[in-house]
Amino acid sequence: MHFFLKAFSLLLRIAPKAIIKITYKIIYSLLFHVLKMRRKVVLENLKIAFPSKPDIWYYETMKACYKFFTNEFLDFLSYPRFFNNQKIKIENIEVIKEAFKKEKGVIFVGAHFGAFDKLFFKLNELKFDLTGVAYKQNSGGADIFFKDIRKNFLKKQFYKGGDAKLLSKCLKENNGLILLSDQDAKKKGVVVKFFNNESSTHSGAAILSKRKKCPMVYFEIIKVDNYYNVKFKKISKSLGIIDIVQAYTKEIEKSIKKAPEQYFWFHKRWKTFKKYQ
Repeated sequence: MHFFLKAFSLLLRIAPKAIIKITYKIIYSLLFHVLKMRRKVVLENLKIAFPSKPDIWYYETMKACYKFFTNEFLDFLSYPRFFNNQKIKIENIEVIKEAFKKEKGVIFVGAHFGAFDKLFFKLNELKFDLTGVAYKQNSGGADIFFKDIRKNFLKKQFYKGGDAKLLSKCLKENNGLILLSDQDAKKKGVVVKFFNNESSTHSGAAILSKRKKCPMVYFEIIKVDNYYNVKFKKISKSLGIIDIVQAYTKEIEKSIKKAPEQYFWFHKRWKTFKKYQ
């Protein structure tokens, strides 16, 4: 897998743009029309989140979602060819500048929404040190390949469920600790409302922010026409853990409503409370 991804990555970096477009269309069609990969999950999630939409809206949003993530994933594989930071516009960079001035580290909480890797690339270009936390890929070769790309813009990378002391050390070094907190957390999560449905949600960002007294910032990146718009919002840590989790979950929901096709609906988000077909 590692050799295949490296070879495919090289092809994407050097191929003419016309070939790139054809490749994107082929892979999208394969995933959506032929393999129909996770289409049932995507459709069910959309109906849970937006119960009053017509059937055509679900279908078109689902198609747009596959197109968006096919495009973004292939952009990622072709790094650094399509990582043009001139196309990333940050509305309120002062929010994170103020957070880093406290020198306690910053917890960046967000979701599998939008082109978040391109945002991390942009922040690295702006000289912010970032540490990423992610699930380990099932394929060892793919895991190594993805980490090799992200080490270009992430100072450190850790796996979820690893040594919490390493995360504390990164905050001490005034790193931005990235935690995507939108997947079903099973029995380990706290229960909050997400699109008016009970959802088991990861609380690690809230707990760490309270424990280490470090700022927490929600990030949003949305593709608009041919550029990406970024906003940051400070999340108050004066509330209790569940209320903090509910606060950033609500921000995730607001972002998704702006561009539902840019959310990664492929996860079984409500698995703890709902049965998936």
